[in-house]
Amino acid sequence: MGFASTWIKRPGYLGHFFALLIGALLPFSFAPYDLWPTQIISVALLYLSLKDLTPKQALWRGWWYGLGVFASGVSWVYVSIHVYSHTPAPLAFVMTLFFVAGLAWFFALMTYTHQKWLRDKAFTFISFAFIWVLFEWIRSWFLGGFPWLFLGDAHIDTPLAGFAPVFGVYGISLIIAISATLMVDWQWKTHSKSGLTMIIAPWLLGPLLNQINWTQAAQNSEINVVAIQGNISQERKWLSEEIYPTLEKYRVASEKNWNADVILWPETAVTVLHHQAKEYLKYLDTEGKKHHTSVITGIPYQQNQTEEFPGAYHNSILALGESSGLYHKQKLVPFGEYVPLPQSWRGLLTFFNIPMSDFAAGKSNQAPIHVSSNNLTYDIAPFICYDIVYPDHVARFAKDTGLLITISNDAWFGHSIGPLQHFAIARMRALENGRYLLRSTNTGITALIDHKGQVVERVPQFEYAVLNAQAHVMTGNTPFNIWGSGPILIVIWLGLLIISLRQSRFWPRNSSQKQA
Repeated sequence: MGFASTWIKRPGYLGHFFALLIGALLPFSFAPYDLWPTQIISVALLYLSLKDLTPKQALWRGWWYGLGVFASGVSWVYVSIHVYSHTPAPLAFVMTLFFVAGLAWFFALMTYTHQKWLRDKAFTFISFAFIWVLFEWIRSWFLGGFPWLFLGDAHIDTPLAGFAPVFGVYGISLIIAISATLMVDWQWKTHSKSGLTMIIAPWLLGPLLNQINWTQAAQNSEINVVAIQGNISQERKWLSEEIYPTLEKYRVASEKNWNADVILWPETAVTVLHHQAKEYLKYLDTEGKKHHTSVITGIPYQQNQTEEFPGAYHNSILALGESSGLYHKQKLVPFGEYVPLPQSWRGLLTFFNIPMSDFAAGKSNQAPIHVSSNNLTYDIAPFICYDIVYPDHVARFAKDTGLLITISNDAWFGHSIGPLQHFAIARMRALENGRYLLRSTNTGITALIDHKGQVVERVPQFEYAVLNAQAHVMTGNTPFNIWGSGPILIVIWLGLLIISLRQSRFWPRNSSQKQA
């Protein structure tokens, strides 16, 4: 701690440099490294580094920390910008740098807010933890949201996992942030027992909570599920000469698995618009009904002239055979599925003209996919790629359904750590909602995850493979299904309000407070 006090707490560029390093440490707590103690160290050192800083100094300390976090944790976007969107390497580097530098401002504003209005002598450890989680929540919706690298998402396999079905990922983030700040502020003589209890108690309570089955398997609920991983090269996926071979690959794989209850294809497995593949889809629907199989696929969809927004494109899921439903993706990836720039700018860079980059978001009140077989009737909550990383969005759609499915095409990010982080987040969503989650992707990771967030079966990345496994249709709802992040956010907002009022001239103070 002496080294940290000497160097980490320094104002100026040397202190900022160390903030950059400790920020870069944080992503090592997530997949594929799973070194979760590094996040406690990282948060604790950032908190320590702010002790003697003014709000303005804290602003830049937080920005450098955030730059380290996102440069280390999400710079895999460079792969999609340069490799698959054919943007020149120097320009792709600059665009990636702007992306991570922009995200770093969330941490800058977080640290500034804390030092400006929330630096309470008695409760600064809790105010910092509150403001950390509050800014995770803000990051989940501001400008569409980027809910990535939340502290809680690193704990799918730790004792804290038991809190996920109760309080969700933000609840776990709060526990970690409080643990980190307490480690810095712990005063052995005056607060040893209470501080030790606050640090240790969640790690003892979590495994007990994990023993509770918040949801149950329905009667006769075991179903055979298949997920097809086509492994279609991203460079060739949208070429016209690849349309027929791609459709044949998925058709043949499905015909070999008509004994399954559910067959799931990846995101945009069908590489033509819905109305251009009517006969092909009719065949799948007929065969699915004949064999009592639900066939669910990703497909681009264009609204016709009789629909609400004629001509609008959607990244969609279509259910055929024993299932019915059409879902349009709601959480679109900026510069991936839509370009938040004037239409006239799209021709300036190849990056702005990538295939299927002009989608519209689906409505928030869409119905789930409905399955009605001979033995079992249930609903499926569908999610496409980026949808799955939004905890409250998933909880709202998952409520009262029997199964979760998610489809993706993480080929955009190659062999980087991005797809592995994405998969770990999907596991957390299964745990929060107490449901099996079937995941089909183009290049991986294709897997079945159980209601406890554990992997039942998965197939290797970057090869053609067909996953066969047994899932259960679940009934009931977890507390997180019912309440979402509301309880945690209410506690945080009320706590921050009280702490900020304590700093104001309206709060009565005794003599000891005045001296402090």
